[in-house]
Amino acid sequence: MINLHRLISWLFPDRRPDWEQKREREFILAANSLKTLSVTDRGGMSIDPEELREQIVSAREQLKHLVHNPGTRSEPCQAVSATEVAQEAEPSSEELQDSIEVVAWRRLPSGAVVRYTCLQCLSTGRYAVAAASLFSGALESLPTWVDGNINRQVANALQDGELRWFTTVGGAMNAWDAEF
Repeated sequence: MINLHRLISWLFPDRRPDWEQKREREFILAANSLKTLSVTDRGGMSIDPEELREQIVSAREQLKHLVHNPGTRSEPCQAVSATEVAQEAEPSSEELQDSIEVVAWRRLPSGAVVRYTCLQCLSTGRYAVAAASLFSGALESLPTWVDGNINRQVANALQDGELRWFTTVGGAMNAWDAEF
């Protein structure tokens, strides 16, 4: 049987990338380590959910250090002068040349939806809302004029330079809502 396997491997080599073969071997090892895994003769599988729950809980405990809670600071708090904050919050016009568009949506309690067109400065990683559109629940799809109008609004916002920059998209959206 071993010789047959060697012959088949020699005639039909596995041409998949190494990372994919490694991933498959790791999956097979993980599946074989399950104590309550049973396979039927037709290929069906079953496992005790308690065993999976135990493995998930232990994996969470082992990898807890990789998860960042949004409510906690990941680094020690440093005192920063007001001028440093202002410089960091306002990217220069040269930095604005390298920005990407980020679209975010928010559903309002009334059922309406707001589409925020944000810019992310690639050099600082900060976000600013350039335009927003409100869609009521009666609209089934976006009208065709929306994209052209949004593009014009973003271009005007970039030319005016009156964008307010925030560290998160949510912060930019909240500031936009508070302003309007």
